[in-house]
Amino acid sequence: MTVFRFGETSDMAALAGAPGSGIGGFFIPRASGAVAFVPIKKDLRRERGFQTAYDTNLDLDPKATLMHEYVHYFMFQHADAPYPLWYSEGFAELFSNVQFNSDHFVIGEVPPWRSPALATIKVDLEKTFDPPAKPDRETTGRNYAHGWLIASHLNLKPERRGQIAKYLQAVAEGKAPMDAAKLAFGDLDKLTSELEAFRKGRAFLLKVPYAQKKVPDVAISELAADEAARMDMMIRAKRGVDEDEAKKLVATARALVQSYPNSAAVLLAATEAEFDARNFAEAESLADRVLAIDPTSVDAAIYRAQVDLMRSLDSPAKLAEARREFVAANNMRNDHAFPLYGYYMTHLLDESIAEVPDAAKAALQSAFAYAPFDQDVRRALIHMLLTEDRAAEAKIVGASYLAGNGGYACMLRKKFEAFEKGQKDSLLEEVKPEHPGIYRDEAARKAEREKTREEIKSYGCEV
Repeated sequence: MTVFRFGETSDMAALAGAPGSGIGGFFIPRASGAVAFVPIKKDLRRERGFQTAYDTNLDLDPKATLMHEYVHYFMFQHADAPYPLWYSEGFAELFSNVQFNSDHFVIGEVPPWRSPALATIKVDLEKTFDPPAKPDRETTGRNYAHGWLIASHLNLKPERRGQIAKYLQAVAEGKAPMDAAKLAFGDLDKLTSELEAFRKGRAFLLKVPYAQKKVPDVAISELAADEAARMDMMIRAKRGVDEDEAKKLVATARALVQSYPNSAAVLLAATEAEFDARNFAEAESLADRVLAIDPTSVDAAIYRAQVDLMRSLDSPAKLAEARREFVAANNMRNDHAFPLYGYYMTHLLDESIAEVPDAAKAALQSAFAYAPFDQDVRRALIHMLLTEDRAAEAKIVGASYLAGNGGYACMLRKKFEAFEKGQKDSLLEEVKPEHPGIYRDEAARKAEREKTREEIKSYGCEV
């Protein structure tokens, strides 16, 4: 994962497109390269007309945000499971204020910024484990503060250890959240009483010796002028851009290329900007220039393959070229998920191929092993398993989509039920990956959302 650390806490909410929301950092899981954005310092506060950085101790701590976002990546990368939001956020909060000492680390201290919610919101396991489809004013507090409370209790109390794994396994097997909770945690009234006592009491700290005494090797390098010049554009592109933002970035990218025509770093960032703006000829040319400077650039090789994959929507013969280019990228770095996923997609989308070969299916499974956090890879694997009539395995891989009270989850559960009764087309159509070259403007996206809402209603599910 690449972590971009800059600015103040409020810059993170602005970057996320939700200024004033209180977002202090965020993680974007992608097979092409997972990223996180975290601040260096807290917001400056105004006091008597002056700006100051005084601490209230209740503001999100930038270092804690860094740890929180990294833990998101770590848990999805190393222990894939259908984590509910309360546990995903709660576990990340558990490690957010980890204390590092000479021969051990300590976890379990209360995150001060969650204290108000812990003090004012009573434990309600049903609202936490099986929240209503529409959030209320306490939803965020339950996910983060009570998520920390429950994650701490289940992981740090010896008598409760191992129960969260049992809970997640039950969810993966399709059990409803509250049924899974009763199976794993036993008497929920007893658990509620324990958590209420914990909420009003003292934190339980765990001291953990380091597994290895050797200090890890760390490489630090200062950005060169060309690398620094492309950083703002790179951050915005990695965050993700809409049509208007993509066009603005292209203008910036082309100016930077004029200033640094032989910089692989600038050319690669410009490749991404041109690709996002669907200027495929320009993106192809820039990727080739990067590869001429640095023949080992797997990112440039991936963009080269993606360009032909996008073009294959109108020119199916380009699929064969994209396939060769994804193989070339895989040969550069065989543990990178995206070339493996792209290789599979070139077969799935190729109508001249009667059946996806086993080698391509194995590539997709490897992509999932390397990047289980990528939702496109996950959906492709669900679809592949369904085409092989492996519905039980597909439900486990797709457990996070099937749990909860949301309308889409409700509809998907009913489509799975129909699939298991032999009515397979609807579910297969629902989860089949689309061609990445399909473009929808805002009007088309709005129409697609409305179509989905109507379909959800047709299944008797609440929108």
